Amino acid sequence: MSTSDSKHDIVPVPHEAAELFRLMAEEIEECAIFLMDPHGVITTWNRAAEVMKGYLAHEAVGQYLGILYTPEDVARDRPAHNLREAAKHGYYREETWRKKKDGSLFFAHVALTALRDDGGQLLGFSKVTLDLTPHKMLEQCLDEKEETQRIMEAAKAGTWKWQVGNGHIEFSPAFLGMLGYQEHELGQQDDAWDKLVHPDDAPGWGAQLAAVRQQCPALPLACELRLRRKDGAWRWFYMRAEWRWNERDRAFLLMGVNVDIHDRKLLSQESEALALQIQTERNRFAAILDQMPVSVVLAEVPGGAVLYQNQVSQRLFGTPPLALPSYRDYAQFQLADADGRPLPAHEHPLARAIAQDAPASAEQVLARQADGALAHFSVSAAPVHDDDGVARVAVSVMHDIEAQTRLRKLLEAEKERAQVTLKAITNGVVTTDLDGLVDSMNAAAERMTGWSEAQARGQAVGAVVELRDADGAAAPDNPIALCLRENRAVSSPGHALLLARGGRRYSVEHASAPLHLADGRPDGAVLVLHDVTEARGLLDSLSHQATHDALTGLVNRREFSVRLQRALDRNKETAEKNSALLYMDLDQFKIINDTCGHGAGDELLRQLAYAYGQHVRERDTLARIGGDEFALIVEHCTEAEAMRVADKLLETTRAFRYVCKERSFQLGVSIGLIPIDGVADSVEEALRLADHACYIAKESGRNRVLIQKSGDVEMVQRRNDMYWTTRVGDAFRADQLELFYQPIEALGGAARGLHYEILLRMKNGSAGPILPGTFLPSAERYDIMPSIDRWVLDHSLAWLEQHPQHVAELELCSINLSQRTLADPAFRQYAVARIGSSSLPPQKLCFEITETGAAANLHKTLSFINELKALGCSFALDDFGTGMASFAYLKQLPVDYVKIDGSFIQAMGCSQVDFEMVRFTNEISHLMGRRTIAEFVSNQDTLQQLKAIGVDFAQGFLLGKPRPLAPAPRA
Repeated sequence: MSTSDSKHDIVPVPHEAAELFRLMAEEIEECAIFLMDPHGVITTWNRAAEVMKGYLAHEAVGQYLGILYTPEDVARDRPAHNLREAAKHGYYREETWRKKKDGSLFFAHVALTALRDDGGQLLGFSKVTLDLTPHKMLEQCLDEKEETQRIMEAAKAGTWKWQVGNGHIEFSPAFLGMLGYQEHELGQQDDAWDKLVHPDDAPGWGAQLAAVRQQCPALPLACELRLRRKDGAWRWFYMRAEWRWNERDRAFLLMGVNVDIHDRKLLSQESEALALQIQTERNRFAAILDQMPVSVVLAEVPGGAVLYQNQVSQRLFGTPPLALPSYRDYAQFQLADADGRPLPAHEHPLARAIAQDAPASAEQVLARQADGALAHFSVSAAPVHDDDGVARVAVSVMHDIEAQTRLRKLLEAEKERAQVTLKAITNGVVTTDLDGLVDSMNAAAERMTGWSEAQARGQAVGAVVELRDADGAAAPDNPIALCLRENRAVSSPGHALLLARGGRRYSVEHASAPLHLADGRPDGAVLVLHDVTEARGLLDSLSHQATHDALTGLVNRREFSVRLQRALDRNKETAEKNSALLYMDLDQFKIINDTCGHGAGDELLRQLAYAYGQHVRERDTLARIGGDEFALIVEHCTEAEAMRVADKLLETTRAFRYVCKERSFQLGVSIGLIPIDGVADSVEEALRLADHACYIAKESGRNRVLIQKSGDVEMVQRRNDMYWTTRVGDAFRADQLELFYQPIEALGGAARGLHYEILLRMKNGSAGPILPGTFLPSAERYDIMPSIDRWVLDHSLAWLEQHPQHVAELELCSINLSQRTLADPAFRQYAVARIGSSSLPPQKLCFEITETGAAANLHKTLSFINELKALGCSFALDDFGTGMASFAYLKQLPVDYVKIDGSFIQAMGCSQVDFEMVRFTNEISHLMGRRTIAEFVSNQDTLQQLKAIGVDFAQGFLLGKPRPLAPAPRA
């Protein structure tokens, strides 16, 4: 026998090999192994398959492979797909969930192999399955543990476990990390708490812990306390712990979590301190006003509601204090004019001050007091303007002039002598002889001149009373000499300067008069000096306060407007155009206020204003005109010179550093610069143009200077936005908005109900209704789209509620929502309430959202969609395909329809790329369970292509142009 023959003898025949394979497969316990014919019918089934899948061999053999798949996989035809892949490539592997006989699932590794004979003919398939469910569950547990750890780190929280019985405590790495400790540095016994808990918190914490231990396991532990970090710093934590049964130790275990609340605690303490300070200031202010002998009333502007009355006012008009809702109710004050005519509410000085935004007064009014008696008062009222020039409070002061009124009649007979006497008593009085030598001085004159009467007697009055004009120049003539020479009374034409001995100066008003004997002969003269130094200083102070910002000391907005008007007027009078206006808005200023408080923000503005002032010439005007807004008038300079000034201010801001709470802050500034060259006819227009330039600088990237001139593209765009924003507001008020509709037709051939999209138009266009593309972009930029969307929703629902027969024929009505509306919680609440109270079935409403609008705030968009879908509404993703991540968003957004962007639809007839984009979008959308709508369908060829590739719906001029919603659309 040859060698080859011997080898041939030991090879089993085919039926023996098959039997050997079957016996081997039967003995394998970890792997389910079975064979199938070429059609997927099971022919062999081992014992491991019976255990793993629950089917006995006689139950499985003869059945199609699909009995082992989940219903979802069967619906997706996965069994046939897997057989095709194995036949095509020789094998197919996957890890997935499989179904047991009892319906439960297990996670399996599956290897499917195609069996072929020597000629390549498919004989059937073998399948080997491993149960990986324990490994899958372990993987999920590890993932959940890692996710829990990330959550704890993000929440600044750490955990601990305390076996109270034996004192053993275990801190988590996160807990130790928050306090700066390494593992085992704190120890593992309960004395570790003694190292951590603040001494002031220890008694309360210990008492609560004792109570928790006494009532184990019913009572949890919850408290706020301070723990010491390793570096010695104390931090506030919220601690909560509950009892858990430890099966291993057969004892209860106290498991707790500590959350870092240090920053919140400090903020709360700071807020309480500020609230107390505010209340203290309010009480101090009320106490001051209550001590005043006059009636004081504070009212709100512009409504006029009475906010406060001091005690004098309460006694005058009765108690409790009046709480009048508006100045139209001021008649309850019961005032009358000097003739006794009752004053109507609108004639009260306080009402006039509020309505006219200007001071108002009445020299004499009669007031009906609480006891019914009439008293005489003078009344003054004025609005109180804030730093931004806006009045929010007005004040009224009533002075009791009852005594003056009575005395006026008694003193009229001795008017001249009384005037001289009063002047001599209350002012400085100097008398001279006929030669102008001092005879006498009263105490006030001694104080004002620095001379005693003894020193001054016999001295020339000009040497004792040294008068100069208000500017300090020598007076042209001595008033006593003039009075004696001309034998007449002489008074100062205005304020004069009195130089006293020792160098002190007084602002005075003076008057002199000749003295006569009984027979009429002259006997000398009298000089009366009225000290107006304090009044002059107060007037100067008030003038400065009225024209300057109280915080920075710069010119305020009102004075800046006056000076800007002068610059505009000079510019009109001369051909030389050499002035410029700079409008500056700080960038990122809100961060300082939010981080360090408004007090820090105020201090920053003071420092920055001083820094700006170092680069401003004396003849230029720098002003603070708003919260963090400054403006500068640069005069007598070219445009290039003004630009250099702007660059200096920009560089000053960049170099400026403000340190607060151990943090250094850096600001930027956006500057708008306009030459004052006739582009503006008024202060308001000049400021508006400069503000526009500043706005464009901010939009262009911040921290830069933008020169804006008449006709610039950005300025034209801004004015266009403002024009259309105003037009939209007028359209709201004048009912100039109207609703159109455009039909959407199904391409499947089956008859369907009405389906259309609601469109918005504005009336009164010169060539018909104004399309939304003209005015909606401006509305988007000026943030009034939520109001427009609310109007469209409300009017659409109202119209449908009025046409129930039309609603019966309606299948779906689509309404567009803007990006800003999707992120507006107030609109979401309104929409849910409005739809919920409507008689229209929510299933007939579909809201169209754009891909870019949804992506701008995906979290809020998903909340909006889910809440309205819960009512029954559907959603469509409009303009699909224009974004960079369209399919990624399509997976995340639970929309019902996908509207393929019209740019692809219009070009698909002449562009293979666009055709494939439409076809691919349609297939992907269908695969995700969404129906598709093609926009801008304008010809039959495009319509036939859409039908051929299976698009569900079409919309465009071919199928119907937009028409007014009334009368009702017809099917």
